[in-house]
Amino acid sequence: MDILFQVSGDVVEREELLNGTQTVAIEGSSEDGAWALTGTVAWNLGLRDFAGEGDLTLAREDGSEIFATLTNASVQESADDGAGGHMLRLVFEIDGGSGQYEGTHGGIDASGMLTDGSFRLNLAIRGVPPAPA
Repeated sequence: MDILFQVSGDVVEREELLNGTQTVAIEGSSEDGAWALTGTVAWNLGLRDFAGEGDLTLAREDGSEIFATLTNASVQESADDGAGGHMLRLVFEIDGGSGQYEGTHGGIDASGMLTDGSFRLNLAIRGVPPAPA
């Protein structure tokens, strides 16, 4: 079963290396507040689908967590955004979790927009059961 939701928040740190590699740290939450997200994503626009490095932690309000590692990233500069925006398509492999999600495996697909100071992602968590209500 897939778990689908949107998450938005802030870019809390940004670093650009001389070789063009960019790394951002993000923190945010789902619209209903049920999930909190922290993560990092690195990319280089000179290389196609360069995954670089990245990780993601999703924490539910009940304390359960899902941990994932970036396996593929497609990052493109947004043609219609004057604020230095990037369109993101990210694929993460779930490494495990805690609480309800202990021992979980699967994947997370994320797509959305990143600007200099904020982000918005649509997440699809694949292969994990939803937490009980």
